Amino acid sequence: MLTGDLGTAITNRQPVIENIKDALPVTCMLVVMAMVWVIIFTVLIAAISVIRKGGIFDNVMRIICIIGICVPSFWLALILLTAFAVQIPIFSVISDGSFKSLILPSVAMVPIICIAARVLRAAVLNELKSDYVTYARARGFSNAQIVYGEVLRNALPAAITLFAQYCAALFGTSALVESVFSIQGLGIYLTKSCESMDIYGISGSILVCGVLFVLFNTLADLLSSAICPAYRRKAV
Repeated sequence: MLTGDLGTAITNRQPVIENIKDALPVTCMLVVMAMVWVIIFTVLIAAISVIRKGGIFDNVMRIICIIGICVPSFWLALILLTAFAVQIPIFSVISDGSFKSLILPSVAMVPIICIAARVLRAAVLNELKSDYVTYARARGFSNAQIVYGEVLRNALPAAITLFAQYCAALFGTSALVESVFSIQGLGIYLTKSCESMDIYGISGSILVCGVLFVLFNTLADLLSSAICPAYRRKAV
């Protein structure tokens, strides 16, 4: 393992490490695009929901998030494929590895937005009860200035940890979305290895997923400490 020798795949008699190198880049692009959507929309939805707490937007997003949590990624992928590749042929049915062909698969992998938005909203509301928020309001700062200026930064560690865990999990659980869009990524390789009982391919893929999981969680702790000094003090 330390020398990069993960065995020879039974399916194609190629080194497992070479098979993973071929499959990993497209999955990395897919996961990165999915997390970009997640980060952008989670922050926007959570911030606006807090600023307009109890309003129409907050109540509508609460209902949408509850529904979205229950939506399977493969079902959403089929709906998107039918709508925007068959009925309205904006995108291609089979992915060719280009940026445009990965848009629909990346969107299908973002139901976490519904969970992350609720987590971030709850963290922000908890921060709004802090003493420094009362002091900022006494100085005349608006609710939007307080949320975007200080509160959001202090509430991010909980969401960052969730992002990191979900991002790492996507590398191993992306097979359903990849199969819908015919993307030859790591998830598909792991699935094919399981179907053919290729123990070397299975162990190699799981090893890569495990290393990525540890790496992403470590990066999440470092990023949380850099963004929020209070998180670093709590960790100590």
